[in-house]
Amino acid sequence: MAKQTMKWIDISAELLSAAPAYSDTPAVIHTEAQSEAGGRRSILLCSVHNGTHISAPAAYLEGAKTVDAYAPDRFLGECRVVKAKGALTGSWIDSMGLYRCDKLLIKGEGKGKIDPSAAEALVDSGIKLVGTDAASIGLEPMNAEVRRILAEADCLVLEGLNLEKAEMGTYFLLAQPLLIEGCEAAPCRALLAEDYLYWNR
Repeated sequence: MAKQTMKWIDISAELLSAAPAYSDTPAVIHTEAQSEAGGRRSILLCSVHNGTHISAPAAYLEGAKTVDAYAPDRFLGECRVVKAKGALTGSWIDSMGLYRCDKLLIKGEGKGKIDPSAAEALVDSGIKLVGTDAASIGLEPMNAEVRRILAEADCLVLEGLNLEKAEMGTYFLLAQPLLIEGCEAAPCRALLAEDYLYWNR
């Protein structure tokens, strides 16, 4: 009998082609060189906010935690994927009934952003990590206020996801950022275990 294994969905965006989080974020530069000993040696220059990345509270709150200050288990665990059209409000979040849920991913065709009332509702519901397939979580021009609310509640933000293959439901999220000391954000490879509930019946 063949051994069954978990089925994973890769929800990461390809780094070189991913849209930048902000208009002033530099594009990714990838160059290749040959080493003296032979072989290929790639060099990558990019912002820590390029592609799929985790933003810690330090990104918007002076003196707050940086990415390396968190234990690895803060970036993994059970999560919910929800679909949304346009910006989310607090009343929409409240209607979702996010009981016993501390990680939420928003699938919005690149427009899954939240306003300040939604940020407050997420914090009140106990969310500790919120993700989106948009390049940035906050609805402009209120992005700074959204990020401040989340940062003050020690809520991590996972941005730049590719959720095309993820339907609404409950999954196991694995989104470990690179370990970079003192940095406010870091690129990560994000995955969802789509048969998580089957393995935990």
